Amino acid sequence: MEVEIHDHSLTLLRKLITFTCDACGKEGKDTPYLCLTCAFCVHPTCASLHRTVKHVRHQHTLNLTYSLPQIQPDYQICLLCVEKVDTNYGFYYCPSCTFVAHLSCAADGDIEDNINVLKDEDKESIEPITALRYGNPESVDSVSYVVKKKIMGEEGIEITTEIKHFSHQHELTLTHELKNSDKCDGCERPILTPFYNCTQCRFVLHKFCAELPRNKWHPLHQHLLTLSKNAYGIGKWFSCNACDLRSYNGFSYSCHKCNFDLDVNCSLTSDRLTHDSHEHRRLILSNATIRGKCSVCDSEGYVFRCSDCAFALDFKCATLPNSAIYEQHEHPFTLQYTLEDDSEEYYCDICEEKRHPKHWFYYCIDCSYPTHPDCILGKKNFL
Repeated sequence: MEVEIHDHSLTLLRKLITFTCDACGKEGKDTPYLCLTCAFCVHPTCASLHRTVKHVRHQHTLNLTYSLPQIQPDYQICLLCVEKVDTNYGFYYCPSCTFVAHLSCAADGDIEDNINVLKDEDKESIEPITALRYGNPESVDSVSYVVKKKIMGEEGIEITTEIKHFSHQHELTLTHELKNSDKCDGCERPILTPFYNCTQCRFVLHKFCAELPRNKWHPLHQHLLTLSKNAYGIGKWFSCNACDLRSYNGFSYSCHKCNFDLDVNCSLTSDRLTHDSHEHRRLILSNATIRGKCSVCDSEGYVFRCSDCAFALDFKCATLPNSAIYEQHEHPFTLQYTLEDDSEEYYCDICEEKRHPKHWFYYCIDCSYPTHPDCILGKKNFL
């Protein structure tokens, strides 16, 4: 058959043999396709690969290639699964920004809409698609509120002081005065100034949460997500697909077609992460079809992987706040990545159960008071 990944036609070898695929570099025991002109030998699945693909995790088209220009070492890091790519064999490559991916990762068929094979007639439409996903969010009708009143602030800067937000029946007014300990009805974290306040009821939103776009793309999902309040009905909870935490009243970015939800915290986490807990700091979101084990809490789920070592961090740990407040304690707590001493006896001062020496914990340095994250935060990660 004629294929896109090779210049010559390929013939199916009707015999089971052990071989190394010249496309992906993996060994296989199969009935391969063989080029009778130059002995190019590939898995049947690799023979059907396309020369050019478009992946939801990258803004440019990816080209199948068998070598990198000049320079590069014998391997690169696949920016989808965060594992090594042997560049002596085939891989998908973006010449615009040196994005490299395994053939199997970029052409992953486990997610139906994860890959868009570009036909000739489609190539002219690449730029509009790219602008929609990676450009101005206004292009997907993302405004969440209507401006009702503005004032002129210092240096001639306009300040929106009154809005009508999609999530609430009353108009909201901007304020800097904290009157109680209410939590934001968007992210469910303690309210901080400035925030929008309803004068007719107790509904409050951080200014930042009020300005969240109504629609957005996220690297964990292939469809456009829509910001919702009580997406499944008043009093019904949703579980965040990234961190597995439940929310009863907060905002969610939802895809109702797939029953996919992200809470506000996880929706703001991109596919690249810098975290103070790890020496190499550069963490990359692993492919959405690959569930990994978190190096901190041992839970399995979506993880950010280090491109230099085996360290992995799941969404729940990656989005833990650096500080927390416990209503029955007078001092703030700070997230700790290393143990407070070498006693080998570690307990939580809230539940009085043992703490795992490997797991992160919250600590009040004024009182030498350690706690489990779940004991101080509950089911949601409150600042």
